[in-house]
Amino acid sequence: MQIWVDAPTLGNKPLTGVENYTLNLIKNLSVLDRKNSYSIYGLRINQDGLDIRNGNFVLKEIPDLIRTRSIWYSWSIWNYFISPIMLLRERPDVYISSIPALPLYCPVPSIFIAYDISPMIIPDAFFTGTRIKFKMDIQHAAQYAKGIIAISQSTKDDIVRYLKVDQSKISVIYPGYDNNLFAPIDDQALLDGVCRKYGIGGNYILHVGTLEPRKNTKRLIEAYLRLRKTGAIKHKLVITGAKGWLYDEVLLLMQDTVYRNEIIFTGYIDIEDLPSLYSGADVFVYPSLYEGFGLPPLEAMACGTPVITSNVSSLPEVVGDVGILVDPYSVDEIADAIYRVVSDDKLREDMRQKGLKRAKIFSWEKAAREMLNVIESTARGH
Repeated sequence: MQIWVDAPTLGNKPLTGVENYTLNLIKNLSVLDRKNSYSIYGLRINQDGLDIRNGNFVLKEIPDLIRTRSIWYSWSIWNYFISPIMLLRERPDVYISSIPALPLYCPVPSIFIAYDISPMIIPDAFFTGTRIKFKMDIQHAAQYAKGIIAISQSTKDDIVRYLKVDQSKISVIYPGYDNNLFAPIDDQALLDGVCRKYGIGGNYILHVGTLEPRKNTKRLIEAYLRLRKTGAIKHKLVITGAKGWLYDEVLLLMQDTVYRNEIIFTGYIDIEDLPSLYSGADVFVYPSLYEGFGLPPLEAMACGTPVITSNVSSLPEVVGDVGILVDPYSVDEIADAIYRVVSDDKLREDMRQKGLKRAKIFSWEKAAREMLNVIESTARGH
């Protein structure tokens, strides 16, 4: 069986949730499937990062026709005009899109991966053009795809509700995590070294995520400031992740507080340093307004870090009953949960042990096996 995988984001730097899902799914499929042939199409692919040692998987570059910082100009030309012609010529058995979009004409059975439909659910967190393009792409893809992969039950439910899709053609395949990387770090010298690298000293609360409205960073900072002003905590707040968009309110909030030096923005950090930052934190706080899955809470649990996260969308699916769930719109609830965890050693240890156990139910190997089942059933016309 010949399988075509359209993965335009594989060359993106820094890696975010979409790239991580695509990258790890392909790597684990290459270990699992020695029978079928895969053509992986991507823009500016980092071949070393893929680390594929299976001759049945061939990496192919999408023509970079418009060389700009963004990959999307070249990908759009490829997706709308070039790939339909190539699909007609090559006729693979299955076409897989790693993003929620399909070519305007796809002559073979197709599958796409849906991470979330946040531009339709929280539209104010996105630019108008982004919302319009996303809605057009996913509506077209949902109508014509033979199969849809949702990365959580919450995403599946949202697709059924907002796009009126028959739920029988949607399969839920949860992400996993790199268990060779994300594990508790007990080496104090290593922990101290990573903290020095990013200017962190003393006890700290950690947040990981792109600086954008959906991540709810503003309310997290407000909750932290409330605790500092009352003297309830003396921790620093460490916020890691690249700048995204519409983050002006966060920067204004920082300018107006005497605690600005206690809030550390590291920017995007090396992935090899993440386990140490997770392991050294007293608590990981992720009050996102909406997530298709939410890898950071899973990574934090795998490192033995207590997790506070939102009680909305997919996040309860990730942490189960081992994390503390809060209303992401309530600064009071976020602040109360932080104080509860950092002030109670026994609670932190209990959350640590339960989180380590919870994380083990998520596996990239399992995800790859489930993906292969969907590919084979789609090829058979089921």
